Amino acid sequence: MRKSAVLASVGLAVATVAAWGGFQASADDRPEFSVQYAHASTVGDFSEDEKLVGFADFVFHGTVVTKKGTTEIDGMPETQWAVKVNEVYEGTLQAGSTTVVNQTGGYDADTNSLTLMEGDLPLEIGESYVFSTHSMSDRAWFTMVPVYGAQPVGSTTQPFPTAEDMDGDGQSTVADHWKQMVRDQVAPDVGVGEGPEPTDEPTEQPSDVPTGDPEPTDPAE
Repeated sequence: MRKSAVLASVGLAVATVAAWGGFQASADDRPEFSVQYAHASTVGDFSEDEKLVGFADFVFHGTVVTKKGTTEIDGMPETQWAVKVNEVYEGTLQAGSTTVVNQTGGYDADTNSLTLMEGDLPLEIGESYVFSTHSMSDRAWFTMVPVYGAQPVGSTTQPFPTAEDMDGDGQSTVADHWKQMVRDQVAPDVGVGEGPEPTDEPTEQPSDVPTGDPEPTDPAE
């Protein structure tokens, strides 16, 4: 990652730490605020949207409403967000519903540090993204693919010249691009690192659970 990108990431992390943890990063009784980066345990190239969609179970455009809860799995913080679903490209979610999206990473008040997956950025309340996620059989939320699983998209009607006109309205838009990616998805080569099964529950139980009755699949398959 280039130095400028690192500085931008740290700046954004500092600006949004209150949303992640509900604390001020400048508190006098805690260590100096820091940002830590962790490597993803799943090894795969998701920089191509066809492979990203091929790995994900649920792909949709949504707006972050609020932070819902936190948990820790094998020493790694996880943060849950309430997300309003705007458009669905893959999966059984319903547009207009509210679901819970889980992002690997979070704020630790004891160490006054924000942990993120390497190359990832914190979600921001009020911002909209195209989410690429997978479900977990023992969790009432959808977990983002690290780094590429939340791509900032304010409006899906924005022009996307290289996309096919999937809905036949004479325009090529961001929505057309993601519909095309779902149609043309490619299963990526993925290696899954070892680790214990999640057991901890959020400190705040999400009140909004995924809509529909998804049948979780193993993302490594």
